[in-house]
Amino acid sequence: MKKYTYPAVLYYDDDDKCYIIAMFDLGLVTNGDTVEMAHNNARAMLDSYLECAFAFDCEIPEPSTFEIVSRTHPKEICVLIESTLNDKNKAV
Repeated sequence: MKKYTYPAVLYYDDDDKCYIIAMFDLGLVTNGDTVEMAHNNARAMLDSYLECAFAFDCEIPEPSTFEIVSRTHPKEICVLIESTLNDKNKAV
C-alpha cells in the first residue's frame, strides 16, 4: 500500500456559507457545509486524483511541507489530507 499526504488550506467562505479546502500542490479545491464534510470531500477528491494519475500514467507532484503551506497562508488553517492506495492503485 502507498500512502499520500498533502497539506491543504481550510477557510470559511462567507459568500457561499461553506468551508473551502484547497490543495494548491495539485490544483484541487472542494467545499462542504461543515469542516468534516469539507475534509471528507477533499479526501475523496485526492483519492480520485491519485487513481486517475496512475491510470493515465501522469506525474504526481511532491507535496509541499506543512510548514511552508502554514507560513504561506498564515491567516488560514492548514490541514493534512491523506489517501492510501492499494497495490492496484485504488483508494482504500
